[in-house]
Amino acid sequence: MLKYYIYFFICVKVNVRFAFKSLKMGKNLKISIVLLLSGLALNFANTHLSILLVCFSVVPLFVLLNESSKSKSVFMGFLYGVGIGLGMFFWMIKGINHYTGNGFLYGIFIYLISSIFLGLYFALVSFITKSIYIINIKSSRSLFLNKLCIAAVWTVLESGLAFALESFPLHYFRIGFPFVTNIYFVQLSSIGGLALLSFLTVLINLCLAEFYIQKKKIYLIYSLSTLAIMLVIGSICYYTYSPKFIGKSFKVAIVSDNTNPETKWNSENGNTFANKYFQLCKDATDLQPDFIIWPETALPWTYTAEDDLLKEIIRISNTHNVTHVIGINNENNADKALYNSVFYIDKHNKVNGIYSKQILLKGIEEPLGKYLVPFLSQEGFVLSKGKNQKPVQTKFGKAGNLICNEVVSENCGLEQVKNGANFLFNFSNDGWFKDNYISDLHFYYARLQAVENRKDIAVANNCGINAIINSSGSIISEKKDTSSTLIFGSVQPNNTLSLFTKYPLFFNWLLILFILFYLTYLKPKTIRTDTNEKF
Repeated sequence: MLKYYIYFFICVKVNVRFAFKSLKMGKNLKISIVLLLSGLALNFANTHLSILLVCFSVVPLFVLLNESSKSKSVFMGFLYGVGIGLGMFFWMIKGINHYTGNGFLYGIFIYLISSIFLGLYFALVSFITKSIYIINIKSSRSLFLNKLCIAAVWTVLESGLAFALESFPLHYFRIGFPFVTNIYFVQLSSIGGLALLSFLTVLINLCLAEFYIQKKKIYLIYSLSTLAIMLVIGSICYYTYSPKFIGKSFKVAIVSDNTNPETKWNSENGNTFANKYFQLCKDATDLQPDFIIWPETALPWTYTAEDDLLKEIIRISNTHNVTHVIGINNENNADKALYNSVFYIDKHNKVNGIYSKQILLKGIEEPLGKYLVPFLSQEGFVLSKGKNQKPVQTKFGKAGNLICNEVVSENCGLEQVKNGANFLFNFSNDGWFKDNYISDLHFYYARLQAVENRKDIAVANNCGINAIINSSGSIISEKKDTSSTLIFGSVQPNNTLSLFTKYPLFFNWLLILFILFYLTYLKPKTIRTDTNEKF
């Protein structure tokens, strides 16, 4: 694997050199190819969670922006973003066809629109970057401050985009996300969230780009020093972290039948599916857990207390004091609304708590304007948002709940923890994405939530990765099967609040203040000083 990365880096370096020369010659074809390939490389780094690759995948763009005009920077950023999108959304061609039954043309259309959207975003980012970029400045200090400002701009814009795309998680792109895979680097998220990791990732790329342009070792030292500082601070955070436990730990059994979500329950397969559920419940009950946790929409219909399947599941486990936490749609007869919910049901079949999903998928679970993905609209299946959903009180403390894409939203975890959650449960269904990168990203977003908010999290994911992750980010148990899955472990409630949980916007506001200070004072001063030195 290391040989592959070295080879890739050499190829990128050679391509950038050719592109840099062709920029002077006015040959845009090579530049376009390099930008597209570099965008694909950044996508590969992000979707395959490569820390090494993400540290230099933006270098070609920064090198080319260094000598481009503002008008060309827009085109360069667009090509770079499209390159990311072409790799990131390629699964949609087959996946949307599979999802909706509308054929490949529909999938290709969504694929291209999504890639163009990302291209437009990076066109904006590149234009702003070029507007800030300073060149021909001798002072390493001035150039480093300039790079800090650019990294800050990228981070603030990325955070804004993430907020805007809460209901479009398949279009999320957080450049610092690969660092979540490392137990030490991920600790930084408890200080500044994912924004801090993105900021440092961009800064490393900027310094490497300056090293390539000027051939001065100081910029290589800046990059390596940034990585070293991240590792040292992360290690200190990891080894000094001491959660404030409350009460005793409890046992959870996570079960998943891993049935493809497009499979319909009917008279022919109903008994087979039911027996599969019963066996899972029996195996889980034998472990004597306090909770048996099922995935999102584990029962793919609307809840009723008289449901025969649910009653039998409760009967199998009622020899122990087990609470089932299970995904079922919930219909409110008063306002005729349907919710994507999880129910907390005790051994007497009594519902002790319900949580309903608050961030729905636009165009899939709720209409985007008047548009809804065809496979859902044909079923008349339109969901409503759960409002002001608080953690569910249990005998072990308050359980925070995150359904599907809510685990991707930093705000959702924050809201649950700020409302008193002592631990987190995540319920998902990755059946539509089991053959691509999304399932792995889903799992690591759960790890991010655990560390950002310093809460143990149990993940129940149909066709995905089922896991128990503690508040330090350590993976207690993890499993992904094609057949039925059962994992077992302990969850420890705590009252710890991280710096990020207490002040989630602190780092972004700090970056905004620095940007304003730099643009109004530091940058003009740098330019005046350099001009005076020349004369």
